[in-house]
Amino acid sequence: MTDVPSAVLPATCWERRVVGVPVGVIPDGCMDLIWDGDAVLLAGPDTRPHSVTVGGDDVVRGIRFDPGVLPGVLQVSARELTDQRVPLADVRPELARAVRESVLAGAALDDAVAAAAGEVAPPAWVAPTVRALVAGVPAERIAATLGLGERQLHRRATGVFGYGPKRLAVVLRATRALDELRAGTELSDTAACVGYADYSHMYRDIRRLTGRSPADFRPAAAPPAGPDQESGA
Repeated sequence: MTDVPSAVLPATCWERRVVGVPVGVIPDGCMDLIWDGDAVLLAGPDTRPHSVTVGGDDVVRGIRFDPGVLPGVLQVSARELTDQRVPLADVRPELARAVRESVLAGAALDDAVAAAAGEVAPPAWVAPTVRALVAGVPAERIAATLGLGERQLHRRATGVFGYGPKRLAVVLRATRALDELRAGTELSDTAACVGYADYSHMYRDIRRLTGRSPADFRPAAAPPAGPDQESGA
């Protein structure tokens, strides 16, 4: 399992060894392109957990684009792809064909996408909006900063993120909480450090988005060292 920032795209390149089992995906505000060894699958923005089964190699590679980036590359509204998994060839056949040919010729997936798509940049308002939502700025204040009404911001957001800014804020905060939990942070400490009013609020958001409880994401405790073992060895 690897996650590496792309050198050519506003995205993260990832790799998973699936050995014939479905890949579990939970909402994170992003959209992915996934290479299964033969073709490219497009994963739209999620509002609920998904289980994706892919064929081909037992190692699956993908690109997780930063929030709001991929719809501009595909020239399609993210709203049309929310909770969808479709072949890229159904959305942008010429892009899918170019990426497939390039990858099969030996190019890295992100290099192939960058070469086929040309300029990859979201609208200028997207990145500051995401930063503001992560910082806990209310949607109405973000809209005012951009010189927009709240409904205007909502329409723009659904086009590039797949849902409105308030829902995106929930997804982004839950994602930060999951990162903390996976790093071993205690449950109550996690809720406090990512801005939840209390643990029960975090529990509801994570349960709704992942189908699992927050405790499920904390690393398993290591077994105590035996008499012939040294801890930390």
